[in-house]
Amino acid sequence: MAARSNPQQAPAGAAAGLGATMPDRIARALATRIVDGALAPGQRLVEANIAAEFGVSHGPVRDALRALERQGLVTIAPYRGAVVREVSVREVTELYQVRAALVGLRARWIAEDAGHQAFARDLAPKIAALRAMVRAKVEGSGEADGYVDAALAVNAAFTASVANPWLRAMLESLSMQTARYTRLGLQDAKRRRDSAAAWHGLIQAIEAGDGDAAERIARENSLALRDAAIRALEGRTAAPAKKSVPRKPAAPRAR
Repeated sequence: MAARSNPQQAPAGAAAGLGATMPDRIARALATRIVDGALAPGQRLVEANIAAEFGVSHGPVRDALRALERQGLVTIAPYRGAVVREVSVREVTELYQVRAALVGLRARWIAEDAGHQAFARDLAPKIAALRAMVRAKVEGSGEADGYVDAALAVNAAFTASVANPWLRAMLESLSMQTARYTRLGLQDAKRRRDSAAAWHGLIQAIEAGDGDAAERIARENSLALRDAAIRALEGRTAAPAKKSVPRKPAAPRAR
């Protein structure tokens, strides 16, 4: 998975809950690297190195790391400091179960809102761009990364349109925690094609004002992404375990 060339550019929707103070800027930059995979699970985040990079004291760095801990991206342990949080398959499953329920509710509310047709018209070009990406069949990691960035931007636009501040805040927080697994799950070309088709179906349901269909499509798309992310996680975990073990020589037969 290729890291973005500008590590301080936050992925769309993945750091929406962070503001614009110096600790916020540091947190956004680190969140981008975690989501992109430039900072791997279990990797230490050394305060002195981060402070030197951003030209600040340790105080803003500590504030940034605590913000990332609240967002579920890092763990701060005594004597070890901050490390990129490793999430188990069970936790990914639970995160996406909650996410599926919330994005389903979000889709229903948008579809049943009086401005649903205007919303659909505004988002239609972005959905069309997603479909064009999967039809282009360009090989390489850039294809997946470009699609993920565009899909995260669409997801952020959906969340930004929600008037309920509680739902919006919960979705923004979940986006921080799930963005790297979204990226992992969408490395699969078939999942990207299915994702683009789901977004197209969702925007059609919203345009028609069909809350039931919008909720169902959004939930199913989120759960399918969960399954793809889990398969990728399990594959990544199992890969090092395939080392061959030398056999012991057979004992000589008694004659």
